[in-house]
Amino acid sequence: MEKKLQTQPTLFERIEKQHPFLTILYFAMTGSGILFLFLLVALTSALRKYDLSAFIFPKFFMVSTIVILISSYFAQKTWENFKNDEAKLLRQNLIYLLFLGILFSVAQYLGWQELRGQGIDFSGKPAGAYLYILTGLHILHLLGGLGFVLVQILHYQKACDDSVQALIIFSNKYEKMKMQLLRDYWHFLDLLWIAIALYMWLKL
Repeated sequence: MEKKLQTQPTLFERIEKQHPFLTILYFAMTGSGILFLFLLVALTSALRKYDLSAFIFPKFFMVSTIVILISSYFAQKTWENFKNDEAKLLRQNLIYLLFLGILFSVAQYLGWQELRGQGIDFSGKPAGAYLYILTGLHILHLLGGLGFVLVQILHYQKACDDSVQALIIFSNKYEKMKMQLLRDYWHFLDLLWIAIALYMWLKL
């Protein structure tokens, strides 16, 4: 009896099997990554004409880097909680994720205040303006994620209060997809900020 050759699915076949929302998210993240790369290139070009010799890496940017790394851990935990049907732990870790996201935003604002204290503001040199655009766009992406986290916190309250609702939610493939979407998007935000922070640390 002849054995059928097993072939690995192509990239397009794997994409076709994914939920459309996940496909849209991955394409959106790719587009955002290209946009941020373009801005970093533009910043590099601007630095050739406008020196930022006064730049000192803001201490609160370091704080926000630590915060977002910790938050990425809780984003991963929420995914594990969902797979293990742990409603209370899931909601608890979502709350931690929301809190850390807000803390990151506050640290970013304080980091901008440090930049202003160094004489770097949005209306000054183009190179300085790019710093605000890069970090500001990242915050906008984060705020979108925080809105989704808040919705999920309220949603999973039902699973905490009612075992029947918990069974319905945790057996729903759409709910699983949403948690996978949150995990991947949050890790993307984490990597994006690390890239921006490393650029500022090494290049400026």
